Amino acid sequence: MNRWNTADTTLLCAALFFLMAVGFKITFPGSVFAEGFLFVTEAALVGGIADWFAVTALFKKPLGFSFHTAILPRRRKDFVKASVVMVQQEFFSRRTIFKKLGDFKLMPRIVDYLARKETRQMVADELFKVVKKYVAAQNKETRSKTIANELRRILRDIPAQGLIDDFGSHIKRNDKDREIFIGIVKAMRRTAAKPETCDKLQSILEEYANEKTKNMGGFSILMAGLAQMLDLVNFEEAARIMQVQLLKLLDELAGNTQLHRRTLNECRLKISELSDTPEFKDLVERIQIDAATALPLEEAIELALIHLENQLRAPDAKNLGGLIMKLFNNEYDKLLQLLREDTAAKVAFEKFIDELTARAALHAQPLVGVVAKSALDKLTEEQLNNLVYDKAEQDFIWIRLNGSIVGSVVGLAIFILIKAAGLSI
Repeated sequence: MNRWNTADTTLLCAALFFLMAVGFKITFPGSVFAEGFLFVTEAALVGGIADWFAVTALFKKPLGFSFHTAILPRRRKDFVKASVVMVQQEFFSRRTIFKKLGDFKLMPRIVDYLARKETRQMVADELFKVVKKYVAAQNKETRSKTIANELRRILRDIPAQGLIDDFGSHIKRNDKDREIFIGIVKAMRRTAAKPETCDKLQSILEEYANEKTKNMGGFSILMAGLAQMLDLVNFEEAARIMQVQLLKLLDELAGNTQLHRRTLNECRLKISELSDTPEFKDLVERIQIDAATALPLEEAIELALIHLENQLRAPDAKNLGGLIMKLFNNEYDKLLQLLREDTAAKVAFEKFIDELTARAALHAQPLVGVVAKSALDKLTEEQLNNLVYDKAEQDFIWIRLNGSIVGSVVGLAIFILIKAAGLSI
């Protein structure tokens, strides 16, 4: 506002022309041209001064004149309030917000952003940090006790009959009982094939023979001793024969033979009959209670939590951290594929984004007014004047120019009318 401009130059020229016209009027008192020139320049000067006064009165007190001047500084609060309302209701109105959001498609941009390698890595890293931070923040002793108590409660509350039925159904449905039976038979065969088994059989035969001999008469004892002396009874060979026969029997039980099927069916029948007895149910309940009491669950769970935290410290392809990162990446790929190919998912996600953005913008609407009010309140009077003046400087200059121009034109028209009417000035 303090810069010299075209309107100031025009007003200065109008003043100079007015002085020139006064000089002409004095020099040529009877000249119509001098009289008209003075009339026109006087009107132009008055119009220029009036518009200068009007424009200046908006921002300050022209020539110290205080009556209804300095309008903007005096009505500062009203101006700020009106500006805030204008920003909220015009620039950031609900209609404007929703129209702009409707024109601005966020979905393709979000998908492209999510598909970037840097975004994928950032999301995976942040999720992994959350998991690692959560695990590290746990009090392992307290957490292990809580989990152990809950596991004990669950173990105690499981109905014994339900546990028996579920276990029986599971092993029958998956043919696990056959695997268990074959596993037991194979374990027995490995034991039977050891040399110690042959020695044990020989020892049993000898003990049996000695026991029988003690209960015989003298002649029978004599004949038994004679048979041993003549090697008619060889306990070692008999033990080897028994071992060979035992191994053949176990091989037949382990194979897909009639003996195997018959024995397995018999075992199933006996187990089914056993599971229906109250004694077996009581046994299972006691095992549940004893297991819940005796199992060192706290120590095992605490060690598991410590091991889990160690695994999460440095994610590697071979540890749990690497598996979690791989899981995050796989799920991230599924999410991108869903957003690109699944129409329903795309529509739902786009609707969610639009609603979220619109709600955020609507919640920000009052904040925009607060920010605008805060910014305007901090301005000094001079800064506020310059803010308004700079936005319409050319218009203010033309208002002042028009004052001089219109004043001169109107002055000329009035002078012509006066002369045409034969009147004197």
